[in-house]
Amino acid sequence: MTYKILKKILVPLDGSKNSLRGLNMALVLAKPVGATIIGLNVSSHPSLITISSEIKNKIKKESNQVIQQAETISKKANVLFTGMTKISGNVGNTITTFAEKNGVDLIVMGSSGPDPELGMFLGSVANHVTIKSKIPVTIVK
Repeated sequence: MTYKILKKILVPLDGSKNSLRGLNMALVLAKPVGATIIGLNVSSHPSLITISSEIKNKIKKESNQVIQQAETISKKANVLFTGMTKISGNVGNTITTFAEKNGVDLIVMGSSGPDPELGMFLGSVANHVTIKSKIPVTIVK
């Protein structure tokens, strides 16, 4: 068996404490090997066609705040960080597709997002990513 050195670690970020725990775990993994962390904030909006520019601007502002917080934390840990934001109707698919298209070696994410009760009814993003991803996934509690 051959082992791949981590070069890119994807961390889905939603601003929740769990996603920040995922970021902290990714920092621990990235630092010793010099890997880059890619922070990805995917804002969910069911109908992208009818989204107004006012709502789009609000979503972008909130997304940028999440990314800036993660960038500050990564900078303090001396780990290279790249932030990305996306708006999507399906957060889980967006994360797995992004990881595959961008040559990510590992996805590290929190076990639940800002609304854990929602996962009980609709299925969680972490569960979706774990099942659908072709890339290794680490779930942090």
